[in-house]
Amino acid sequence: MEKLMPNFCRIVRAKIYFTRTRKIIPLQDIIMLQGEVNYTLLHLLGGRKVLIPRTLKLFESVLENYDFLRTHRAFIINCEHLKSIDNEGLSMRMTNNLLATVSRRRKEKVNERLHFQV
Repeated sequence: MEKLMPNFCRIVRAKIYFTRTRKIIPLQDIIMLQGEVNYTLLHLLGGRKVLIPRTLKLFESVLENYDFLRTHRAFIINCEHLKSIDNEGLSMRMTNNLLATVSRRRKEKVNERLHFQV
């Protein structure tokens, strides 16, 4: 079965283009994506936030070939903006000092992807 890309956005030259709102956001400006029911809150550099009316699951499929990692059902992080991981490996501090949690079931996959042994 062929996987269809969502038509609400596309990525060209390391920038994400949102078709309806005509917003253009460079991928390196995205620090973290946070799921809020049927909305996704994008945390950007400079403390800016953008609310997009799409689920986190759609963003996961769009960003799977880039340096983004799903750590929890409510979080996708940009690995380039990862600052530190706590001792138990259950939360991550990003460059803007926000915390993203890591679910127990995704902990091993996160450690494997980031090459950490927690």
